[in-house]
Amino acid sequence: MRKALLSGSALVGVALLMNSAAGAATYIPVVPPPGAASVTVFDINDSNIIAGSFNDSAGVEHGFFGPLDGSNYTVLDIPEGTTGTEPRGIGNDGSITGLAKGSGFVIAQEFFRHPDGSYTILHNPYRTFDGVAQGIDDQDGFVGDFYGDLGVRVGYKGIDGQYKHRIKLPIVRTSTNPRDHSNNGLLGGGYNDQNNVQHAFAINNRQFKSYDYPDSGVQYTVIEGVNDKGQASGLWADSASNRHGFVLDIATDTWTLIDGGDGSTFQQVWGINNAGLVAVNTQQSGGYVSYIYCPKSKNQCPSGGAAVKVHEVRTANSLHSGKGVRMGRNGPKPRLPGSIL
Repeated sequence: MRKALLSGSALVGVALLMNSAAGAATYIPVVPPPGAASVTVFDINDSNIIAGSFNDSAGVEHGFFGPLDGSNYTVLDIPEGTTGTEPRGIGNDGSITGLAKGSGFVIAQEFFRHPDGSYTILHNPYRTFDGVAQGIDDQDGFVGDFYGDLGVRVGYKGIDGQYKHRIKLPIVRTSTNPRDHSNNGLLGGGYNDQNNVQHAFAINNRQFKSYDYPDSGVQYTVIEGVNDKGQASGLWADSASNRHGFVLDIATDTWTLIDGGDGSTFQQVWGINNAGLVAVNTQQSGGYVSYIYCPKSKNQCPSGGAAVKVHEVRTANSLHSGKGVRMGRNGPKPRLPGSIL
């Protein structure tokens, strides 16, 4: 879980801001599916096909996917999801990962929907997975987590609906939660440390790095999406427990704060595609409102958006650990997709 307070030691490595600037961006409202009382968008692929879920008037959660303009949505209900279906990731070939919610599971059963419409409930030889399945690459590789033997969430990689292997981090942790990986091997997600405080992590070129958003009041940080350009999308919580969205450039340590601009103090940010378009949700009194964030001016983005300013924060070093940990000959070697294998 995301612990409410950071210990003093957990703030080590959070640097002072070097500089900040305003940048142009566009927010594109997501068209609700018919019958939706509230909508949550979780991912967008490189063809601008979005995937998410909506609650109907009876409070039942349904999955959906389709073009960003809402012209041809498909509603997705996995039969095992007796209380709800929640797509979390969509690949460029239309493969979908997500949660099939029902009784008897702490979080939900996990599923992989193939492009032909068939689906697989995810498992290994020992258990049906109870957790989260999320980001997908172009080879239908995906990552997620599930509850293991000791009741601790462990990370894993799968391919085309089949479990392949665990993902282990080279640090002491109480939960490992991979959320997305790119075609060139960047892996991102979150983990809970020995004090049960959540931090973001990224593994790139076999180097593990742990991140906290560079704010003295940060409670937790998590990466939810990554792309082939070395960008990571996610969220952090401030001292008042308000959530804020961000896009992190891994190479330059530049954080761009993204906010739907609708007055909400709660932003939930999910997947990012290779054009830098990001799935964003804000919480209103009537439920979630969903947007796609485009990091360009209005005339360079998909139609229907509104121009806004975003806040960019450059830091000297936002690493929780203060340095990267090399993974390989002198440390744990994770089995990861793409060039990191």
